[in-house]
Amino acid sequence: MENCNEIERLSIAISGSPEDVSLFMERGKAYFRAHDFGHALDDFNQVLLRDEANMEVRQYVKMINEILEYRYKDIYNP
Repeated sequence: MENCNEIERLSIAISGSPEDVSLFMERGKAYFRAHDFGHALDDFNQVLLRDEANMEVRQYVKMINEILEYRYKDIYNP
């Protein structure tokens, strides 16, 4: 439940400062901790649009892709 409050707080902050990449980064991490990988990827992609060399975000994206590949392996190989 703590992640929901954090996500709400960060969403409000983002609506007031949509150019602040660090807010997208923090909300992406909160979504990641909540296992909401789709929203986490959305936020991490917002960071990469502005800072494509951000290695921390790239690492999160890699982890999410590995999790999704492992979790949904049967979808790709029936």
